Amino acid sequence: MGAASMHIAVWLVRESVYHPRGYFRLARSLAKRWPVEVWGRPMPPIAREGPLQAHVEEQVWHRLTAPPADPGLRVVARKGPPPPPQGPVVVCNPVGLWLSLRWPRHPLVWDVWEAYEENFRWDPAYTAFQRKVRQMAWRLLAPLRRRPQAYWLAEYAYAGWGPLARSEFLPNAFVPVESEKPLLPKLQGEYTLYTGNLAESWGLEAILAWVRAHPQEPFVLAGSVKSAALEARIRLALETHKAWLWIRSRFVPYPVIQNLQRGCKRLLAPYVPLPHLRGKWPGKFYEAAALGLAIEYPKGVSPAWDAFWARYREDPHAPELYWSYHEGRLLAAMEGLLERFYERG
Repeated sequence: MGAASMHIAVWLVRESVYHPRGYFRLARSLAKRWPVEVWGRPMPPIAREGPLQAHVEEQVWHRLTAPPADPGLRVVARKGPPPPPQGPVVVCNPVGLWLSLRWPRHPLVWDVWEAYEENFRWDPAYTAFQRKVRQMAWRLLAPLRRRPQAYWLAEYAYAGWGPLARSEFLPNAFVPVESEKPLLPKLQGEYTLYTGNLAESWGLEAILAWVRAHPQEPFVLAGSVKSAALEARIRLALETHKAWLWIRSRFVPYPVIQNLQRGCKRLLAPYVPLPHLRGKWPGKFYEAAALGLAIEYPKGVSPAWDAFWARYREDPHAPELYWSYHEGRLLAAMEGLLERFYERG
């Protein structure tokens, strides 16, 4: 069977099917050369609230939240295990790795998004019991972690995950996913924006402090909160703020995020410099650099973060900021894997 006729499965499993990396970077790129099936959770409900909601352009909103459609790319949005693969499998988390055991004859790629062991050790969202259980499960997975035939690394910091000869660094570089009119046309260049999880490790305290310190400045939140206690703290801070919009969902569509970024005054990125975060170059950094956005992040606490901005702050056209620069290596890596398994084997 030739590499050009392969059907590639991208198993997002626990992640939403239109994930920024899994769908808009990996699957879209792979679909330029092979048929691709993306298996992941349905997109969750999305809601809007706050005094600035009246400024949302409804027609733009509906277009940005509509499911994308790409030639050669089939999307299966449902919970549960994926069906038998018809070719190589790309997994993005330990659950996908576990499921791949059912089909050991298919070449396997692990797209590494997180440093799981460090997450379990340092993330304040976990209780001591949750930390212990997750660390134990991670150790039990040790034999499976050596099974993939290739590792695609979202961060240089993950270089120790597998043999370097089987690893390829493919960062979360900027990929344009929309070209709509502004979602908030009357607030262009006026609002401060935070996107992503609202949690301790992602800088919740700094976000709340900013909200309290700027009660009149337009502020847009686009992200999720994972506990009632954290939500109550956010709502308490917003009570005294006069100009806010909260786009709430467990997973805000990436086109919405990118449209909001293009129109904002500044982007907040108040990451806490925990050991599992301070060696990473977040996707938000690539987005801010490529779009020429002002960004507020903790300076002087992470050599990796400061080095990124020392290199790219004045060079928004640097090719390595863009996913298109890295796409050729992705396709070449998959081509080589398919050749080894299906044309020489």
